[in-house]
Amino acid sequence: MMLLLLLVGRADAIQLEAREGPCPVGVGTVKVYEKLSANAAGGFDSDLASYSSGEQWRAYRLATCSDNLLSLYGADLLALVPADRDRVKAALPEALKVVVESAATPGALPPIWERYRVAAALYEALGKDHRFLGDLLLEASWTARDEAVGVYVGLEGPIAARALLDAGWEELKKPLAPADRKKVLYNLARIAHRGGWGAERAGLLASFEAAGPTTAHEREALARFRKIADEVEPALQDAVITHFTAALRGELPYAEKVRITYQLADLLRRRGRDREAAPLYFLVLNDREAPDQLRSMAVFLAGPLLEKLEAQPRR
Repeated sequence: MMLLLLLVGRADAIQLEAREGPCPVGVGTVKVYEKLSANAAGGFDSDLASYSSGEQWRAYRLATCSDNLLSLYGADLLALVPADRDRVKAALPEALKVVVESAATPGALPPIWERYRVAAALYEALGKDHRFLGDLLLEASWTARDEAVGVYVGLEGPIAARALLDAGWEELKKPLAPADRKKVLYNLARIAHRGGWGAERAGLLASFEAAGPTTAHEREALARFRKIADEVEPALQDAVITHFTAALRGELPYAEKVRITYQLADLLRRRGRDREAAPLYFLVLNDREAPDQLRSMAVFLAGPLLEKLEAQPRR
């Protein structure tokens, strides 16, 4: 029954302090948040997306000007020097072309991940490197995932996610009431998405639809889930893959090289590019100086990929 009772924790939620002032470019205002405290009780995903038990700092870290959508990390926006302000102003019209989803409510801001895309374009104009841009867009993809699936308190990485999925499949063998079966299926789809198992997630959502009549609210949630999982997040991940691939061609501190190698492997796996992902996982798991957490996840995730690739007919 644990899959019927997955909780979104609100205890010890993130504590923020907000201040509002004039935007450094244009005539609008901007609200900038400062993180006072947070927690790490939410868990983490295979691509190292960590989350607190309540709201996520990444949803507030970015500051956006109200009139022109200029978006940067709050601390950076407040610290813009005149030369950088001029660069941002000149780059903003082109940066706004990346916004592909308008706000649902007139006058409201676009979704947070779209504002991260604007920020990425502006930071590129400011000369930030591929590592920085990749990290920023990866954070953007996590904001989209947060919107799609919410938070599971204590979901500690892909091994825990797979254990819950295995338990869920056993639960589905039982004669559950239709409403309970739908809850299990939907929760399993959310866990599968956190773990990066896209085909399994899609199948679970299809089974949810087939389990009985759906309400208007359920159909809306399904459409939103699918749009983010099939369109929004993959587009952001593809951009991260491009930046991280370029970053690894340059000079990086050892710890950053290992971290980005692992994350690139996981993003490729999530995008179904198993043949490219596997050797990167193996680079990490064979590196005895790599962090134990990364090595253990690489071992866990590389095994099934290797079995899958070996089962495919050779060309």
